[in-house]
Amino acid sequence: MTVKPIENVVVLGGGSAGFLSAMTLRRAFPNLRVRLVHSPSIPVIGVGESTTAIFPPFLHESLGLDRRQFFDSVRPSWKLGIRFIWGDPRDSHFNYTFDHCMSQQPRSLRKMKPYYCLEDMTGASRYSVMMDQGLSPVIRTAEGRWGVDEGGGYHIENGAFIAYLESQAGVFGIDVIEGDVADVVRAADGDVTSLRLADGRILAADAFLDCSGFRSFLLGGTMGESYTSYRKSLFCDSAVVGSWRRSAPVLPYTTTETMDHGWCWQIEFPDHVTRGYVFSSQFCDADTAMREMKAANPQLGDDLKLVKFPSGRYDGFWRGNVVAIGNASGFVEPLEATALHLIVEQLRLVCRLWGEADLRIIPRLRDVANHRYRQLWDEVRDFLALHYRFNRRRDTPFWRHCRADTDLGDAQELVDFYCDAGPSTMAGAVIPAGHIFGYDGFMTMLVGQRVPTQYRLALSDDDLRAWETYLRQVRSEVAAALPMADALKLVYDPAWNWSGA
Repeated sequence: MTVKPIENVVVLGGGSAGFLSAMTLRRAFPNLRVRLVHSPSIPVIGVGESTTAIFPPFLHESLGLDRRQFFDSVRPSWKLGIRFIWGDPRDSHFNYTFDHCMSQQPRSLRKMKPYYCLEDMTGASRYSVMMDQGLSPVIRTAEGRWGVDEGGGYHIENGAFIAYLESQAGVFGIDVIEGDVADVVRAADGDVTSLRLADGRILAADAFLDCSGFRSFLLGGTMGESYTSYRKSLFCDSAVVGSWRRSAPVLPYTTTETMDHGWCWQIEFPDHVTRGYVFSSQFCDADTAMREMKAANPQLGDDLKLVKFPSGRYDGFWRGNVVAIGNASGFVEPLEATALHLIVEQLRLVCRLWGEADLRIIPRLRDVANHRYRQLWDEVRDFLALHYRFNRRRDTPFWRHCRADTDLGDAQELVDFYCDAGPSTMAGAVIPAGHIFGYDGFMTMLVGQRVPTQYRLALSDDDLRAWETYLRQVRSEVAAALPMADALKLVYDPAWNWSGA
């Protein structure tokens, strides 16, 4: 057990998890020595990344990364939510928005929004209308100036993002070291004392952050942490990924579309589109997935690549003086873009506990951290399972299996409640406090997929008129928003002023 304060940390891994971890530690503990070691022979998984709304404020407020510099270097686009081509086949789609649509009750309405959305979710919030109309979060204010609604997420290219983070490492005082780890040296109590690189260099530290991705080099490999699979709830384990040059307008959302053996994502960038087919190898091989994907997207080239992934988590992300962040601690398939979100959650948890313990490793706090980590991962698993259990879009062997055999875990209690009582706010009593998705996320998926409920709509004519008035008001509010292409051109212009355009 480490009893002296942590003064020196080594981060293993140069992906987004590694650089974000190193930056977060330096930001939280300015006197901490942080070195990051990564192997130039391990390639970056160069696919588009879709984030949740938690990510922009983490980058720009928690880490203090400049928006102007970030947009110039990474060239992101905005994401206001997810368009789900999913659920009830009678619907063209439904929108999962980042503006907390379902947890709102405008003063003009007698009930919460989900009650009005049971029959039709179209246009239920500003972001939903903006998504359907292809509008950006750049909006002309009443004073005639352009402002950016910062409530959404980003679409970012992973390669460009990591290159940008690496360029900022020196500003944060992080030593970046290239090298391959040849050996791990451990103390008698099992703690890691140093990493020996292939060229003979020794990197000693008081604590080590494992950001080595699916290899989980330190947590799984060295520390031998046990692993829990999510195969009972999530059946997909592979993805085919490709892209094409853009010819259509940029869309302000990620598209999630049902396929025969899984689902496809579509991530929007100013000059190209990234498309990925996430599928289950139990029901489909890679060649079949590629053929299905290309038939649905003939603009794809032949340079498709296959990515295989496990779905599960280690039973603890913190063992001894090793803390695993990101894919080194677990992975839940990318259905709700939670990979970067969970990195942020883990880093906040570690910084909170290290700060409270004055940079000492206290076993009891470590146990609590591992408990919270398991909760976070399992909450995401159960929420994603909900997507599979109730998607009736296609009637194929894969989807019949999902509807019959998906284990909802702790989400089952909430589903049972909803099936009896509808979108009552008392559902919050069933959802654990601090749940990543909460009432808003669950109601979006339950209502959006038209999950059957015994509750019967009991809205009066006055209620319906109030709802129609509200919908008209929402449409009028977004009239001042710029289309995505125009907005991106505006903010990419060197003359754009992020502090008050």
